[in-house]
Amino acid sequence: MDERLKKRLVGATVLISLVVIFVPMLLEHGPIIETGITESNIPPRPDTYFSSRVLPLESETLSPTLDEIVPLQSDDKPEPVQTPPPRAGKPAQPVAKPVKPVPVTQRVGLSAWVVQVGSFGKRENAEKVEKILKSKKFPAFIKRAGVKEKTLFRVMVGPEIDRKLAEQMLGKVNRQLKPMKLKGTLKSYQ
Repeated sequence: MDERLKKRLVGATVLISLVVIFVPMLLEHGPIIETGITESNIPPRPDTYFSSRVLPLESETLSPTLDEIVPLQSDDKPEPVQTPPPRAGKPAQPVAKPVKPVPVTQRVGLSAWVVQVGSFGKRENAEKVEKILKSKKFPAFIKRAGVKEKTLFRVMVGPEIDRKLAEQMLGKVNRQLKPMKLKGTLKSYQ
């Protein structure tokens, strides 16, 4: 067969294939008309103020210290804290007043969920747990709370709006916390 005839047949086959593929695509749908943005999908601002905080529990127990859970490495030893001697003649003033719980009111807006990993009496212990969780890519934060005239530092993960996703996050957090002998609980975040 002649070389020119072969090239023509291959070219004709390619063109017919393209027509068979693309012509039905062009004829399948009508023209697309852009309507543009007509409204905003941002909800209006709520009429009333609502607080977004975690309410303290009356029967909350302290979590074990992180030193009891994870032993310190030789290069991780904390530096001793120097406290100035008390002034003569003046009684020492308390630094912080205990936080009084605010009465719960009916709130308007979204509800969310957080995983409470633990409550610590020392901020350093809470910061160590928070650092470990953040290194494992969890959105961890510390919430300060006053319970029975004590200041507690709660380590939280979240918040998550969907309860099912929050329960899944609780399972992932608990799997990571198992070697540290801590167990998270799901709490309402307000």
